[in-house]
Amino acid sequence: MSDTSGEKKALVPAGKGRGSGRGAGPVPGPSGQSRAMVPRGRGGMNPLEAAAANPIPFKKVGDMLVPEGYTMREVKPADKYDVVSFARAMNDDFAPKLKKLFDYETEAAVEAQKTGIYIGWRCPEFKHDCQRVNRKSRCFCDHLLDEHASYNGKSVRVPCKVGGCPCKAYSWIPNRPEDIGEFWFARRRNFDVTKWRAKCKCKHTHDFHDPNSRRCRTAGCGCGHFNSDFLCAACDRHYELHETFFDTEDSRRQQGLPVGQEWLPFAEMPDLRNIALTGHEEDDSRYLALTQGEGSIPQYVRPAGNDAVVNFGASGSRGGGGGSGFKPVYD
Repeated sequence: MSDTSGEKKALVPAGKGRGSGRGAGPVPGPSGQSRAMVPRGRGGMNPLEAAAANPIPFKKVGDMLVPEGYTMREVKPADKYDVVSFARAMNDDFAPKLKKLFDYETEAAVEAQKTGIYIGWRCPEFKHDCQRVNRKSRCFCDHLLDEHASYNGKSVRVPCKVGGCPCKAYSWIPNRPEDIGEFWFARRRNFDVTKWRAKCKCKHTHDFHDPNSRRCRTAGCGCGHFNSDFLCAACDRHYELHETFFDTEDSRRQQGLPVGQEWLPFAEMPDLRNIALTGHEEDDSRYLALTQGEGSIPQYVRPAGNDAVVNFGASGSRGGGGGSGFKPVYD
């Protein structure tokens, strides 16, 4: 075949020589290297050939073959078909993890029994608290409750005492990723929970926002109000729909909110309650000390009889008050 210049050009059928199509050989690149789909490594072997030539050694553990250098753990079926038994079967360290997760709230509940001041974070219409707040809980202004003015069970606005801080009222903010259900952060290498801060949809953390107007203070950011890019771990609602409340025991009773021992995490489930208090489900020593020992939780007279309503706390509360998300199973 010849073109307009008179030069002859041969047609090479597909699949032969270095043409394209099925059966075509690898085409050299600019440097003369092969463009094969599976490049060859050292020794002229590609990764698949290398893996076949150097198989991973296995060892027998019981009735199972386990690759050497790997660890294994047998997953035993749960004793009962409920969430707690399933979680315990899947996690050898279930109790210490649960205790660590609820340490802040447990201490908040114990503080409330001693002082009579209940501090909770919830949506105004709720009959349960999404979060129990203690003295070491961080405010939106990034300072602890301890760094704010003195308060009582009737406080409405508790200003910050830190010099230069404009905060006029304490407002709880998630202190760690677990508070918003983002548990995977803690598993990241070199993760430092003390540096973690909750974010707004503008991508700036709460400490970059004004604690009163909630407007973002970052130059060039048009965010006019903090809008959380996360949801509450207890109710799946946004942060800005919640408020921080300071209550007395009497005011909580009038509102139908749990008080006393019923405000402890997992109050309706003794095993989990004991884990939250002591780290061991059989150890109820701290609970007994709180309810029966010196300086114990004040016990008000409860109605008795077959027709009496038993208050297990309002539903929907995380880790207590009847709405922990766990359903007890009785044998």
